[in-house]
Amino acid sequence: MRATESGSLTRLGTGAADPAILPLLETLLRAIADYSGAIAAAVRLRDPGREELRLVATVGIPATMWRHKRRVDINCGSCGAALAHNEARLESIHCACSEELAHASNSGDLNLLTIPLRDAQEPCGVLNLFFPPAVAIPEQLPALLTAFSELIGLTLANSRRSEEQLRATLQEERRILANEVHDALAQNIACMRMRTPLLRDAINRQDTQRAASYLNEVESSLVVAHARVRELITHFRSDMSPHGLLPALRETLVELQGLNGVELAMDMNLAEPALSVDQSLQVLHIAREALVNVVKHAGAKHGWLHLEQDEDDCRVSIEDDGVGIVDPSGTKSRHGHFGLNIMRERAHLLGGEFSVEPRQGGGTRVLLSFRRNKFAEAAP
Repeated sequence: MRATESGSLTRLGTGAADPAILPLLETLLRAIADYSGAIAAAVRLRDPGREELRLVATVGIPATMWRHKRRVDINCGSCGAALAHNEARLESIHCACSEELAHASNSGDLNLLTIPLRDAQEPCGVLNLFFPPAVAIPEQLPALLTAFSELIGLTLANSRRSEEQLRATLQEERRILANEVHDALAQNIACMRMRTPLLRDAINRQDTQRAASYLNEVESSLVVAHARVRELITHFRSDMSPHGLLPALRETLVELQGLNGVELAMDMNLAEPALSVDQSLQVLHIAREALVNVVKHAGAKHGWLHLEQDEDDCRVSIEDDGVGIVDPSGTKSRHGHFGLNIMRERAHLLGGEFSVEPRQGGGTRVLLSFRRNKFAEAAP
């Protein structure tokens, strides 16, 4: 019984190929089986993450067989030999697949033609054709199918690479969104949390003046948080202040001033830096995160923000007189130090250098430097 006559064609999701490719692959398998007289055909792809071959599409193979033969060892039988030698093989063998198919089709022993699929001359899978012993296999068939196999292998490999690229793009988008949520919301919420104990203490002491002051600060922070949520919803990112980087940094210092008893100061004897909007936004997020860390974790009394630039370079430093940082890499922190990792990622986007080091005289110093002109000119 010919494969095209059996009506048994099964579509198997690859998990690593565009589903639109599968109908074309099935049509090609049908044509190959019909032309060659094979009773069944199958395509298996090499799984990059495992030493296995994964069934992608079949013609003429009963579902009872492929359900438990979806994956086979990469060295299994004729498939493994064809991949190992990177050449077509025609054998009368008694591998598990042939035996099960022979039993299901009442065809007796089968001949198996295995063609390696290639991607840039590298074996990436196999094409199997199953023949009853009575069928005379044309001598030119292996050479003809070898040419087809290269086209099939290249198409499936490109499809898999496209899906992997899509997956990487989605992961990058999720990372960017996580960074934006962290920088636009988490820091603001942290400031409100630090104000809450002070507000509760003022209420318990019936100090209405202090309580009203802290309540106003919490309300102001809520207004800012709400505005940043709207920015994320609208733009999938937080916007830079239209007034520029320096005013945005001053607003940040005002917002954090006095939290946990930390006095913050800014030393910037220069005009607005000549940076693109994207550059300014990255610098703002890095400086804000570093200042929040000073207030939350440093155990400091003072914190300082310095910003300077020359013709080529821009440098930012945030220092404190606190207890110092034990683990600058952030790998040993029970909180994971998401902020440190995000600051490094933002510095990388600037093409700059980022470091966290002990400050002379005690405390911690965060340093950011990058080439100003190069990126300002490249900005749209």
